Amino acid sequence: MSQGPITVAGVAIEPGERRDLAPTASESYTGDRTTLPMAVINGVGPGPRVFVTAAVHGDEINGIEVCRRLLDDLDPATLRGAVTVIPIVNVLGVQINSRYLPDRRDLNRSFPGSHTGSMAARIARLVSDEVIDGADVGIDLHTAANHRTNVPQVRVDVEDAAARSLAVTFGAPFVLTAKLRPGSLRAVAGERGVPVLTFEGGGPLRFDRDAIEVAHRGVLRVLQRLEMIDEAPPPSHPHPMVLNASRWLRAERGGLLELHARPGVHVRPGDQLWTTSSPLGEERASVEATDEGYVIGSTTLPLVQPGEAVLHIALPGDRLPAEDDPSDEEDDDLDDSW
Repeated sequence: MSQGPITVAGVAIEPGERRDLAPTASESYTGDRTTLPMAVINGVGPGPRVFVTAAVHGDEINGIEVCRRLLDDLDPATLRGAVTVIPIVNVLGVQINSRYLPDRRDLNRSFPGSHTGSMAARIARLVSDEVIDGADVGIDLHTAANHRTNVPQVRVDVEDAAARSLAVTFGAPFVLTAKLRPGSLRAVAGERGVPVLTFEGGGPLRFDRDAIEVAHRGVLRVLQRLEMIDEAPPPSHPHPMVLNASRWLRAERGGLLELHARPGVHVRPGDQLWTTSSPLGEERASVEATDEGYVIGSTTLPLVQPGEAVLHIALPGDRLPAEDDPSDEEDDDLDDSW
């Protein structure tokens, strides 16, 4: 049984064919078209439809390289099902090295969007109509926000058994329960019955080779699990830790920051997390862990003020109050990826 043709942005893609498309998302002040480049690979055999998106936030560029590698890997002559790859969703934000669109709107709070709304709403509507609708699974690639870094991790609703299984298959060090934020790609896709794995890894405006490698392997492993491809690399981490709660720990005193617990480490009560000192060398504050957990993200700034987020700690058990669980992907306060 062969795969039938599929249509994306008004273009029919036949079985065994790859088409590179550039549907219009908006236009510039001069009237030039602002397009959303994407590749659609329709395999020769039947299978699910999967989308892979990156750079929904314009300063989160690791996923762009992951998409490039993925497109080198996939062969429509051997693929089962179809894969749509959008390496740069926030095309205008990437051009100006900004998380946001030029009007300061967060694209990942603008889904499902509108054909007649803001620029963010129009891009979101294009993705919603042409990519999310009709898909079976999505993978959305992110990094931490400005002045932060994330350990490679997959964010999902672990109550969804299928999504949790795919997240573990991905092979990142951590799988984290993350609540849905209104207006995010993941939330809107979920409302339409499409589970989305949100990958977080590295920091903004640079390529983090380790995070890229984890994500590249992970996407291929998910495609193999869905029986779309025959082979995939071994997992970067064969036994991911599934974590059910997280919060950012914040500085109580300002000063020069010295981190004692680096991203990725396991901390226990009493372990020293960080020290802040005055510019003259006088120690101001030393902070210890009060719970057992794993450091899944941190600030990259050497100077902090009271109230600034320093370490993102995840716990195996749901033992934290909801107000301390910002869930980076869509949080306005911490401005991380989802």
